[in-house]
Amino acid sequence: MLPSSPSDVTVAMAGLELLPATRLKMACSLLAADRLTVRLIEWGAEPATLLVADETSYAGRHAIQSAQQDRVPSIRLNGAPHASAAMPVLPRLATVREFVDALKASLQDGPTAAPETATAWDAPLPYPMLEQLRLDRRRDTRVLLELGLFRVVSDTRSGQLHMLRRMPLEELLERAFKPDWRVTEVSDREWQSVYQPDVTRSYAIETLWWRLPLDAQDEDLPRMADTSRLRTWPDLDAGATPASWPLVLAYMASRSWRAEALAAATAAPMDDVQRVMARVRLSGLEASLSDPPTGVRASATRHAGTLLKMAKRFGLKLFGKAHG
Repeated sequence: MLPSSPSDVTVAMAGLELLPATRLKMACSLLAADRLTVRLIEWGAEPATLLVADETSYAGRHAIQSAQQDRVPSIRLNGAPHASAAMPVLPRLATVREFVDALKASLQDGPTAAPETATAWDAPLPYPMLEQLRLDRRRDTRVLLELGLFRVVSDTRSGQLHMLRRMPLEELLERAFKPDWRVTEVSDREWQSVYQPDVTRSYAIETLWWRLPLDAQDEDLPRMADTSRLRTWPDLDAGATPASWPLVLAYMASRSWRAEALAAATAAPMDDVQRVMARVRLSGLEASLSDPPTGVRASATRHAGTLLKMAKRFGLKLFGKAHG
């Protein structure tokens, strides 16, 4: 039996195609008849009660692995039967009724909070390309990323993204949120003999996070209610960074914030605050609860001259003071 009193649960999805995702949304809405309010989000945006993932997709497999580590029950599409009742399996084109029954079965003991140790920044991203560019997960091997004619190699050890074909960077970044990037590990020998000779240009990975399309926020980046402090000061691309963003980052350098309070303190538009907060979290620049304090505030202080000039130019507030 589902809870008899109104309850709220958060269901995350990962790697689902359009039709299964649409049917899952319909199933979640039908659970209102059982006095159960279901919020449906993308895996990795925030802690979730339950995961629904397509096991044949890159994003789905990584989400399932992370959910297992965090003891979050999963409903798997296209998977093989599993001994655990917490991991029911549905066909790729499951019906709305099948989704409803699976959701009820997985939530029959009532919604449970995500483990305290589970944090949004620990979960794999539902975007294969962005997952390979995370700054908090340095990999020992290079990775080849392919999508149509786009071919790049990510090397997080050196912090570089290498382009293997001549293409506008803007077009590449517009496709960063596509779920169907093919990911292949590259050995040192393959890199030296096959891929390195084809490199046309290389970019610092850290600056790419700040060059993602601004209009990606509304559809692709998660909306943030709060943020932890910065783990380290980012390497901004000065030519592509809106004026208000460094101010928002400066306030994030020493402590956590609620989104509304951060917007009020910086006098920055809420959309800009959301874009900065989402990039900080997805890139791995946000400190987790276990991270010790660092010298990030000192890094922000070194940028004080530039921040003050920007504040004066655009009439923004910096640390509670207006500059004009």
